Amino acid sequence: MTATAHSSSRPGRFHAAVWRWHFLIGMLVIPFLFILAGSGALMLLSKPLDNALNKELLVVEAGVNPLPASVLLERVREAFPHATVKLYLPPQRPGQAARFSLQSGHGGGHGGHGAPSTVAYLNPYTGELLGSNDPADSVYAMVKQWHGSLYLGRTGELLIEMAAGLAVLMIVTGLYLAWPKNGWRALMPAHALANRAAWRRWHLSLGWLIAVPLLFFLISGMAWTSIWGGKLVQPWGSLPGTRFELPETQPAPGMDHASMNEHGLHRVPWAVEQTSLPQGSPGPVQLDLGAVVKQAAEHGFQQFRVHFPQGERGVWTVSATTIAGDISNPLDERILHLNPANGEPLKDIRFADYPAMGKAMAASIPFHQGDLGWWNWWLNLLLVTLVMALVITGAIVWWKRQSRRAPPKGERSSGRAVAVLMVVVGCAFPLSAAVLVGIILLDAFWPQRTTTKQQEVN
Repeated sequence: MTATAHSSSRPGRFHAAVWRWHFLIGMLVIPFLFILAGSGALMLLSKPLDNALNKELLVVEAGVNPLPASVLLERVREAFPHATVKLYLPPQRPGQAARFSLQSGHGGGHGGHGAPSTVAYLNPYTGELLGSNDPADSVYAMVKQWHGSLYLGRTGELLIEMAAGLAVLMIVTGLYLAWPKNGWRALMPAHALANRAAWRRWHLSLGWLIAVPLLFFLISGMAWTSIWGGKLVQPWGSLPGTRFELPETQPAPGMDHASMNEHGLHRVPWAVEQTSLPQGSPGPVQLDLGAVVKQAAEHGFQQFRVHFPQGERGVWTVSATTIAGDISNPLDERILHLNPANGEPLKDIRFADYPAMGKAMAASIPFHQGDLGWWNWWLNLLLVTLVMALVITGAIVWWKRQSRRAPPKGERSSGRAVAVLMVVVGCAFPLSAAVLVGIILLDAFWPQRTTTKQQEVN
């Protein structure tokens, strides 16, 4: 997405200024964009790989009469007497193992939330313990940590958020530069990669092809970022919505839906993570796991998971969501809270109850992760491959320039206009806007080039 600007006209000067900023942002963003696309591809590939590596834990010989869930729970507690059971995942089809998610209850914050977890796998027909593992040690989880934080913790998360916001601006400026002024045939890639112009044609063609999907990946991925996602967007897209009310009594600290996430993995819908959990009646738990599974079937659940009560007044929760992989249709998402004292339904949250932003994220995040079926998996693998190709062609176009330095500043008025426009757009992403301001200040005080190639911006 490059251009030449030899004209002294105002549109030409503006075009040159846009090209300069596209170049500057691209130099900062493309390493992160390549990492995001590459790790995204590895995440897609790691899902079938993890299933293959854990086949002996996941697959059993199909039987006729599976044991009651309460019996399986007893076997788990016998095998892990010092662990707290947080989650039960019934087999979704014959021949699949039953799974329990356990936590030590030490060092993870309130109720052990965030402590290292273990998943125990049982044969649902015999009760045999097949084995256990930590989901955070899976290939998928390790690649996902690289994808979301570069293994740098909070610092890495902020770097990713900064780069994603700037990448949105890079796409906008790139589309402006690549707009076909002489007909859409100009978007066709060159037949051979003989020179820089041919590479530029490929970069332009790939940019137009991947621009909208890449914008989708960036914005939906930023839903999990600390500032833009967690502080600005998620609170406005979370319940309570128009048909959902908070419990009359305040829940215990930390008792929101996010506390139901497994260690290191997001398994709770984005729209309800920050929503408080309802509270059950005081007193001992009367409803056991077997009764909860029976109630889930009576309420119409087919593929689901069961979250155990947390704390003194915690509730049973039955959920079927796309982000957790229980179902593939976001419209069928449902979360049912049951009073452990008597089995009374306390809250029944469905997709229709989500606010508009929550609905958008409930539909987009599973697509982003390739969880809507094999068609989604293959499509996402193709898209991230095209993103990597876009980054590579952009880097080659830069490498083949006669000068690899940034294009000259041009007239201050045009540069200022573009900078102001970019900051205004960048305000949608505060962290990226702050970086933009820093780049603008650095550029303003950096000595201007005065070579004979002052006008060469291509």
